[in-house]
Amino acid sequence: MRKILHYINKLKVQSKLHLFYFTAIFIPVMLIGTYLVYNSRSLLLDHYEELAYADNLRVKSLLLDMTSNIYHRAENLAGDPDLLRILGADYGANPSAEIALKNYTGFDTILSQDISVRRISVYTYNETIPANKYILPITEEVRQQDWFRQASASVTPFWSKADDADDFGNDVLSLCLYARIFLPKQNSYAILNLTLSSNHMKNRIEGSSLYTLIWLNDEGIFYRSNRTDPQYDEVTAYGAEADNHYTGPMALGNEKVIGCISPLLPSYSRDLFCVASINNSGYAYMNKITLIYLAILLLILLATTIFIYIFSQYFSRRVIALREAMHNASLGNYNVTDAFSGEDEISDAFTDLNIMIQDILRKEASIYEAQIRAQLLENQQQRMEFKMLTSQINPHFLYNTLETIRMRSIKAGCLEVANAIKLLGKSMRYVLQNTATSFTTLEKELDYINTYLAIQKLRFHDRVNYFLKIRTEIELDEYSIFPLLLQPVVENAVLHGLEEVEENGHIIIHITVKDHKLHIVIYDNGCGMTLEEIDHMQQNMRNHPEESSKSIGLYNIYHRIQLYYGSDYGIQVQSRPGLGTAVTLILPQPGPPGQSHTTTL
Repeated sequence: MRKILHYINKLKVQSKLHLFYFTAIFIPVMLIGTYLVYNSRSLLLDHYEELAYADNLRVKSLLLDMTSNIYHRAENLAGDPDLLRILGADYGANPSAEIALKNYTGFDTILSQDISVRRISVYTYNETIPANKYILPITEEVRQQDWFRQASASVTPFWSKADDADDFGNDVLSLCLYARIFLPKQNSYAILNLTLSSNHMKNRIEGSSLYTLIWLNDEGIFYRSNRTDPQYDEVTAYGAEADNHYTGPMALGNEKVIGCISPLLPSYSRDLFCVASINNSGYAYMNKITLIYLAILLLILLATTIFIYIFSQYFSRRVIALREAMHNASLGNYNVTDAFSGEDEISDAFTDLNIMIQDILRKEASIYEAQIRAQLLENQQQRMEFKMLTSQINPHFLYNTLETIRMRSIKAGCLEVANAIKLLGKSMRYVLQNTATSFTTLEKELDYINTYLAIQKLRFHDRVNYFLKIRTEIELDEYSIFPLLLQPVVENAVLHGLEEVEENGHIIIHITVKDHKLHIVIYDNGCGMTLEEIDHMQQNMRNHPEESSKSIGLYNIYHRIQLYYGSDYGIQVQSRPGLGTAVTLILPQPGPPGQSHTTTL
């Protein structure tokens, strides 16, 4: 540690500023910013995964509802005694078969009541039943179909996809349920086929911005959000086992997406549905947000780097100028320029150097005069000592003394004490500078109030919190007001308004322009006042008793405004017990240059 401090002490001031910037600002901002960008990207990924999972769950619920409905319809038809009677009868050449088919309305009832059923077909071995649009014979062509071989080998209902056409004549893949209709008396069976409406499925499923794909067993995809778009067909390679699912990033072709794939097992069949919900814009948005955050981070680092470089150059030049002036003075060259920019500690040190040089010159002159007039040496020496003493008791001496204490506090690690001393010095400087002035700008007055409240914040901690609200069209440096006009009101809000507040005390200063008047509202959320207390305060403010010191600040402010601006301006007080107090200072709005003081702050 000593070696590091020794190395730092050997550096120039500008190099120290650069070192401080990179160690205390650049590196922490870079690390924290990188972490925040990474964390934001992770949160976005989690969000999109949750959306994909929720949409996948929604689609599975809808699919289960639609397939269960089709299954129950098939179960009702398979147990319909009228249908069983028709399928099991031997009509021969009797025309009663056509009459029985005409009188049977079970198929038409289902199709008219349930829009999810697109087609109903029954394939039968009974050759005495004439073919119609619902009941069809089992021909050799039918026997060659894969679904027929599966239906002949299994008594369990099963799903299969089939080529179909929608209501507009477009080719689509439809989902069909095949189930046996047992005819025990004839020792035979028929095969029932119910086709799920693809338009109904599309209308129910497509309720989100995610891309949906559904496939059945190993038969491939039978449903996709965009029927004519074959993208993401390779999603089936991810698969989905019966007891688990996958949610997260997926590489589909040349595109990276976020999706969720999960299985759906109907309880009445051995089929396995797989549902995929894909967000194809998530990664693009994540990349966009990441680039924006990185650009902001780099912009901040670039701006701070440029600022610290310019500031270090400016600060270093001033330090070098001060050092050269001190070096010349140490060599006996007292021709030091009085022009030195700034009003900070370096300017104060330069001012003190000029004072010291002037003191040295005066002392030299005194010594020279003492050689000529020895008789007046003692009196002259006393006057000089008194003069030196009085010259040192000035604001610069006070500021430098406070700065010395502050620097020692920083060195001792008492940063809170150092900050308090800095705020106190800034506050005293403003008060001393405006003691003999009549006006100051609203910007400087608010800066002083901010310093005053910062001191109170150090004193009362969370009891005092303050906020400043200013309309964007208000230019603070264009408004001139009396110096120290707001401080008594703010002090009353802190000491009396927030007296009983233990924490979360708020002081809000709100500046607006209404009806060509400047309104400065100072609000506190303290204990508030009753109507009697408000009336008593306003009476003291207008006619203050000489023997009382209460509300003297409001009295002075009120009469300063009234005397200078007229009776249209002044102070308004609003308060309610338990809700706080709002004190409004009403002042003129600034007018064009050259206008009288009655309309210009």
